Amino acid sequence: MKKLNIVILLIVIYACSESHKKLSSGIERIPIDMHKVVQDASSFLEKIELVPLETNDSSLFFRTNKVIYDKGTNMFAIYTSDQIVYTFTGDGRYIDNSKRMKGQGPKDYIMVLDISFNPYLKGIDLLNPYGTVYTYSPTFELISRRQFKPEFPVDYSMALDSNNYIFNHPFVWTDQELSFVNLDTKQVVNVNYEGTISGNNMSHHCFYHIDDNFYYVPFGLNYYFYRIDKENKKLEPMMYLDLGDAEVKLEGLPGCGHGKRTDSDEERRRVTQDATERYQFLKKSESILPLIKFFNNDYVYVYLAKTDRGYGSHFIYNRKQREGYLCKEGEPFIMYPCFGIVDNVLLSICQPDLVSKVVDRNLMSSEEINKMETLKEDDNPVILKYYLK
Repeated sequence: MKKLNIVILLIVIYACSESHKKLSSGIERIPIDMHKVVQDASSFLEKIELVPLETNDSSLFFRTNKVIYDKGTNMFAIYTSDQIVYTFTGDGRYIDNSKRMKGQGPKDYIMVLDISFNPYLKGIDLLNPYGTVYTYSPTFELISRRQFKPEFPVDYSMALDSNNYIFNHPFVWTDQELSFVNLDTKQVVNVNYEGTISGNNMSHHCFYHIDDNFYYVPFGLNYYFYRIDKENKKLEPMMYLDLGDAEVKLEGLPGCGHGKRTDSDEERRRVTQDATERYQFLKKSESILPLIKFFNNDYVYVYLAKTDRGYGSHFIYNRKQREGYLCKEGEPFIMYPCFGIVDNVLLSICQPDLVSKVVDRNLMSSEEINKMETLKEDDNPVILKYYLK
């Protein structure tokens, strides 16, 4: 009987180990337990602070598409749905906006989809989908205007040095492809990644520059994070989000998540229809989807939701302590979805009338509470700073 019990125990242990996805060596597994909800916000948060963005006739903006922060210059850049960029200091003071530069002039930009800080030219890159990269100073003097001819339109970019960039392709029929491009020589090298199950997504960031390293976090339902090898022009998987029994499995899903590269218009339409079918299926399902995901050397942040229903869940993982914290459906308090992390500070942007609903007063000083209570409904949005322990 004793031997039988040992055999049963070994079988159980083996079965549990087999339930985890087998990963190549060197890939960090991030375990996300959707059943273990943190009970006290102070167990993972140190404090909450607010940065109200200055409101005046020049700085007032609406419908934010993307917010980025640069620690080196202590500056926020905000890209709006009307393709205007606004810059603010780290403490919220207004710097300038790009309205006067949007047009047909020799120093103007037209039709941009993305913005990113360029530390090599000390400016902000604005990306046109047909291959033009405009670089402006924080006060929107043109620094550089460079162009290449992409085979397909591009929607996100990151400078790897003063001449070399990496670009993301938005189409599902380009076979999960990125392009390394030298804007001086116009040399293009296309590379592929893997793991995309569907296009469900809320994020406006996919490229990250952390210390001396570069990373790519695929859009949509993809549990992998990638390291960018700029010298050898390739991507290497370096992190995997392990949702256990909440992970979406490929088996039984209708349609497709992506398609092979093709020149056939008919095949492109078919792939697009199949990808839309899968997206709509998951949108209506009870599946928990990682809609926003990013990281730094110390933490991983994931916003998960059943599409756009409910408050969603926030998962914060301390990579050094190997411990995760899950705020689920408003417990222990309602957090607002975040857009980035700097050191141990999660950053979010929120309309002033919502701020009181997405903070825990117990983690705020009297000064921060006073800031919150003096906000006006027609003020500019507020940057929320969630300090992690």
